[in-house]
Amino acid sequence: MNYATETYSTEKIMDLINSYPYYISRLKELDAQYKSEVGGGATSQYGIDAAMPKAQGGNSDPVHNDTIRRMKMDKELNRLQAKVRYIQNRWDRITDERTALVFNLRLNGMTYQSIAKEVGISPQRAHSIMNEVCETLQD
Repeated sequence: MNYATETYSTEKIMDLINSYPYYISRLKELDAQYKSEVGGGATSQYGIDAAMPKAQGGNSDPVHNDTIRRMKMDKELNRLQAKVRYIQNRWDRITDERTALVFNLRLNGMTYQSIAKEVGISPQRAHSIMNEVCETLQD
């Protein structure tokens, strides 16, 4: 699924916005893990372990298995980056100062109650502003 070029409903965009803090933290974790593992590899067996029979039914090559695992990690990274990019590529469409503030606070993971206290509006108004943001971000 390509989040950078697809058109989404306001509900899907709201879901992307609500999950944005999770996506960012997960991307940081995966990126750090990915960078720490680059250059690292599986250790080959030696001694009696190298001569022992291998399990049947699967690939016992540690390099192959690690490559498969890293390809899955790379796929997950790309999927999350596409979701984050969908929001980031469109946030310059929001020009109203109060709307931008509510949007940024929501992207930071604040609840509608917290946003309402911070901005001085009702939680219902904060939610309706976010609905307007979703319509603005929709292609």
